[in-house]
Amino acid sequence: MGQFVLSTCTKTRRSRAGAWGSPVVAHPAVLILGYSEAAMYIRGPSAADVNAIISIYGQREYPLDVEGLAHALILRFDDTEAPNEDDPIHAYQIRLRQRKAAEIGLELIPPTLDHARSIIEFARSISSLEGTLLCQCHAGISRSPAAALLCLATWTRPGQEQACVARIRAARPAAVPHHDLVAFGDRLLQRNGNLLASIEEPPETGTR
Repeated sequence: MGQFVLSTCTKTRRSRAGAWGSPVVAHPAVLILGYSEAAMYIRGPSAADVNAIISIYGQREYPLDVEGLAHALILRFDDTEAPNEDDPIHAYQIRLRQRKAAEIGLELIPPTLDHARSIIEFARSISSLEGTLLCQCHAGISRSPAAALLCLATWTRPGQEQACVARIRAARPAAVPHHDLVAFGDRLLQRNGNLLASIEEPPETGTR
């Protein structure tokens, strides 16, 4: 097993004036972590600020222990996508991955529309909560950033999709939000493809 390195994390801040110049509604701060990072974090001195958790786990992964936390959403699905039949190469790659997983006894389960709906409903239920929402998956790279993005999009008005993605990238620079989960959220929030398009745009880089 490789050495675990705790990455530096930045929380998006709850405010009424976004850091990117766009107004946002007050909402919990958002923290995105992998499983090992999150398990250490909730046992540390900053744990008292965590008032809500979205924990996502798949096969041979584990959810966070959230006993005693009033606001917790536990979802089970894997970091995989459903085959896109309109893209034969993508469909082949996904099915190949599924076959390889099956060879070692795994059945990879992609996120569904219901998973996205659960995240959005949870975000609405905690929109006025003080403190921090911790979003966690195995690595903190794909599923939990997508869940955090759906929460931010739920809390902001249409037209702020790029600002929401910028907040995710500031909170977790390595984030690559899960395509299918974001696509489902885009559909449920009626963002007309704008949320999905925002994650496909390359991050802005500073110039000298």
